[in-house]
Amino acid sequence: MIIVIGLGQMGVNYVNKLLGMGIGAINIIGVDINPTKVLAAKEKFPDITVLNHVDELAAGAYDGAIVATSTPSHHRVLIDLMECGIKQIFCEKPLGIDMAAVNEIRDAMVKYGAQVYTAFLMNFSPALLHLIEKMQAENLVLTEGSVVWGKNRYGDARPTPGDLEDETVHGVGILNNLCAVSQTIRSIDVMARLTYPVYASAEAQVKAHVLDPSFPTEVNASTMALEVITTDKGEVLCHLHSSYILSSQTRRVTAVLSRGDDPSHPVYSVEFNFDTGKKPDGSSIDQLEITTLDGNSVEQ
Repeated sequence: MIIVIGLGQMGVNYVNKLLGMGIGAINIIGVDINPTKVLAAKEKFPDITVLNHVDELAAGAYDGAIVATSTPSHHRVLIDLMECGIKQIFCEKPLGIDMAAVNEIRDAMVKYGAQVYTAFLMNFSPALLHLIEKMQAENLVLTEGSVVWGKNRYGDARPTPGDLEDETVHGVGILNNLCAVSQTIRSIDVMARLTYPVYASAEAQVKAHVLDPSFPTEVNASTMALEVITTDKGEVLCHLHSSYILSSQTRRVTAVLSRGDDPSHPVYSVEFNFDTGKKPDGSSIDQLEITTLDGNSVEQ
């Protein structure tokens, strides 16, 4: 039996994926505190059990749960599930919006003997995996990086926890992932500023806050940050700009790579552009361009 918590866009996607994997509808339970989403899920998936709250779960053995609720509520939902005896939980990013939430999750995992998993879809991009394999094969290390990430969500009717929690984490995750290849991260210092112009639907934010008090009524629109990552090879500087008030969707990551045994001499400049289009089968197109700095030759 698998529980899907949160029946919005991502939750419905997970239910479809589970059904597509051959898991019977009788073995799926959907949960959402929003009555409108509960009714919609019952119409779309008439053969699965749909509940309005985690407390309605009957005692029994569950194989696991998928958390696809709103970002601010993730850590509370994770702990509720662990308290219900569920040991295997997959959660949308991020697990918690601050270190207090992350520490609370960690303590609950120890207390209840549970395992919590999370993943960024971008980490499974063939473009990113190709570069990681190249870095491992050639003993390359990240020595600097930058991110521009975001879209225009001005007036969007969907509620949001803000740019920092929903968008910035993607670019940070990719750069930190690359930084951990062929070197050991020892510490990360972050300097950042957030902007708060009015762009989100106030009505949607208030409605979401009433249903789930963890949802903020004031949200940030843009994030500008500098990460100084200290590794066993030296310092890696990463600049990040993400925003919900960009003119168009942009998901660009750039990086400079050097030899692991000589980090002061750059070898490659790299640029990723994610979700640039769709293939005929509906899957996304990610582009990777690797430029050899000595000679300026380009591989795409």
